[in-house]
Amino acid sequence: MTKLEKMIQWMSERQGKVSYSMTARLGPNSYDCSSAVYFSLIAGGFLASGTMGNTDTLFSHLEKAGWTMVQADSTGNYPAKRGDIFIWGNRGASGGAAGHTGIFVDDLDSIIHCNYGYNGITVNNHDTIWYLNGCPEMTIYRYSQGGSSQPIPAIPAPKPTPQQGEGKLLVKSGTFYPDRRLAVSKDTDPDDVVSPALAYYLPGSPIHYDRYTHSNGYVWISYLDRGGNRRYIAVGPDDGRIDTTWGKGFFN
Repeated sequence: MTKLEKMIQWMSERQGKVSYSMTARLGPNSYDCSSAVYFSLIAGGFLASGTMGNTDTLFSHLEKAGWTMVQADSTGNYPAKRGDIFIWGNRGASGGAAGHTGIFVDDLDSIIHCNYGYNGITVNNHDTIWYLNGCPEMTIYRYSQGGSSQPIPAIPAPKPTPQQGEGKLLVKSGTFYPDRRLAVSKDTDPDDVVSPALAYYLPGSPIHYDRYTHSNGYVWISYLDRGGNRRYIAVGPDDGRIDTTWGKGFFN
């Protein structure tokens, strides 16, 4: 059995047998969408035992484990295949209730996912569920056989740390041009389900900033809105590189 089949098998064995919970999410009787995908990735040998995160940390965990983004075709459709993993929500602001994830089980847009609507793990048509949820931003990952065959070491999920004024902010002014839709947040907590995205900047829209900070695994630019409130936008992973930001205008 291939690694992808072992991953899907983990989900299938629990279909209709577990419930959905964002608080009791580590099994064995209940999971949420991201913990179910993490456990299935561990079962498939893609991640080391003990690795856990949320919908937002799943982006980087997949990429480090040899998964690559599926590009849309000329019609804007994503040609998903069995074993592909989807993530709904904007990177940097898809934690908690702001995102969703699951696995495609065929080439006809059927997905298996742990979800609130059916209170457990079910198989549904992706496009139907996606439409009912307001057509959120979507990223699809596919395992690249050329990637690492070894599970990546367990990495603790980043623990949100509240901002304490502007003491952690570094002075830098500029204009950032995103290459994807980016969320505006009131803090640097990608897991903040109490205050989801305040607004969004579309690709190519100028974002004028005067500060930046490193927090929760991301680099954030910051500015004061018209009401004098400080806002934050994640512009890339905090990986020490200048070629992985989601756009241009910040150290690149």
